[in-house]
Amino acid sequence: SVEPGIYIPGFAGFRHSDTVVVTESGAERLTYYPRALADLIVE
Repeated sequence: SVEPGIYIPGFAGFRHSDTVVVTESGAERLTYYPRALADLIVE
């Protein structure tokens, strides 16, 4: 998986995860979660 993270010490953290399959001919993304930051915020 590809999991970039954002962490603010003493406050919070967030990790966004996509699952991909890598083959000889390229890569295929298996998960399709939102990419825009505003779509990922839970209030």
